[in-house]
Amino acid sequence: MIFPFLSAMVIFMWSRFLLMMQLTKTFGPMLRILISMAGEVIKFIFIWVVVIVCLTSVSSLLFGELAEYSQFIEVIFTTFGASMGNYDLTVFTNLSIGTVIGEVFVVVVVIINNVVLLNFVIAIQADTYSKFTNESLGIYYDGIIARIPIYEDDSRYGGLIVVTPPFNALSIFMIPFYLLVKNDKTLKWGNDLFTRVMFAPLALIFTALFMAVNLLLLPFAYLSAIFQKVKLLRQQ
Repeated sequence: MIFPFLSAMVIFMWSRFLLMMQLTKTFGPMLRILISMAGEVIKFIFIWVVVIVCLTSVSSLLFGELAEYSQFIEVIFTTFGASMGNYDLTVFTNLSIGTVIGEVFVVVVVIINNVVLLNFVIAIQADTYSKFTNESLGIYYDGIIARIPIYEDDSRYGGLIVVTPPFNALSIFMIPFYLLVKNDKTLKWGNDLFTRVMFAPLALIFTALFMAVNLLLLPFAYLSAIFQKVKLLRQQ
């Protein structure tokens, strides 16, 4: 039962990673351009759905005698598959109005979707990209300014997002606390305690590594100091 929640946590983790990448000069403008393209794609999908439903309705009326076109929902998937190039012309062999009608219809579906609409969406994306690519630096600074409030630490709920992987998976157990507790003082106390506990293993690990590296380098530091002393004495 916990795996769906862990999957959601992974999605949120990588989403946060992408949000952090928006603050970089290299990837920030590119991600903003992709977000702008996504808006155009949503508009295109609406048009595409209308076209698919239209073609589905036509095919249901023309080829309703065939088993593949008897159910409207199945016809939608059949038309969608045909638009992606996954079609079977042999289903029209016994069509009463003629096999050619079915074959011509499939050709029309492929042309409308793969030639007209596909090139249309490519043109939309190219236009959006060319419009924003010359303003990449401005987009970067605009993203920085817009996200300053987002990255301010929340002393009540910040523990949900500041914990690093893999410990952030444990944040799910704090969700009932954040949902049920309404007192700000209690929320701040619980959030602070949870954050400290989650960062304690990292603090211990890095402290141990720091001490281990220092102990390993200590003999070399003494040797270097002795070498410098000898060098100074020889110069005198």
